[in-house]
Amino acid sequence: MRTAPAVFATLTLLAFLAAKVLPHSTVLFEIPAWVTPAGAIAGIAAAIALPTRRHRTAFTITGVALVLLLWSAGGLLFDIVMPITWLLVPDWPMPDWPMGATRALALTSAILLFRALVRRRRQLRGECLGCGWGGEPVRQRLWLGYAGLLFGLPYPVLKTIWALGGTIGLDYPVPERDGFTSGWLVVPVALVGLVLSPALVHRWGRIWPRWVPGLAGKPTPRGLLLFGGWFGSALLLTMGIPAVMLELGFTGGVQPRPIPGMHAWPSALFYTSWFFWGLVLTPATRLYQLRTRQRCRSCDRAPALEGTMGR
Repeated sequence: MRTAPAVFATLTLLAFLAAKVLPHSTVLFEIPAWVTPAGAIAGIAAAIALPTRRHRTAFTITGVALVLLLWSAGGLLFDIVMPITWLLVPDWPMPDWPMGATRALALTSAILLFRALVRRRRQLRGECLGCGWGGEPVRQRLWLGYAGLLFGLPYPVLKTIWALGGTIGLDYPVPERDGFTSGWLVVPVALVGLVLSPALVHRWGRIWPRWVPGLAGKPTPRGLLLFGGWFGSALLLTMGIPAVMLELGFTGGVQPRPIPGMHAWPSALFYTSWFFWGLVLTPATRLYQLRTRQRCRSCDRAPALEGTMGR
């Protein structure tokens, strides 16, 4: 239970130390230098403490480690986008390969540690280690989908306003001067996320609705929704946590690089909304996973549902 999280937390620490001596580029923002080693060490301690009988202490250490590791993974979205932009756009800064690897390892450590925490809690509660069934029905939480939709709106709405010529939050009367119109290309991705949030809690997240030609009444691709939910949760939290920490005064590192022509509040709004979006998308994805699973291979039980998913 504790081997994989401890191994990846150790790799995160080693990658962080190696990045200090390897040449690397810059990202849009950096986190305080102490966060990654602290998160890695806390991750190792948590992996060792979880199997012990000191449950409260182990859970506390694990919670701290998860926050620090997700904070350490901040900017991972840029690590995914920048290599593509680097290949397509002349004179674009080189991707930050060493720290990109560190951030990827930090996120992997957080995922494995969270999985170990969930399995340990199930073990202590006498629940199935495979599916978590313990006799209580899986409840629906429609508000998670609506909250995700609400938190996901600021980015596409403001980007669309800029693309249409609006200048709210901008210093220049012509948005094209700073490339804000081309920035609208990211909006379709955000729109997919807006559809995903309610889909995870509504019936049409399991069965295609009648108005979809050729697919009406057929099961939706469960794996695709789960991948989108978990992948989106990871990216949103790794982008949101560093920004929220910065707003709370936990600086200690390089300040976010100001974007020419943009006021400070749009970036703060985007990152903060992503943080809260990730907070509600994560449990929505988990509940969807529980409510749509088949019989568990470990306990041979089907999910016990409370109510029906929204229509």
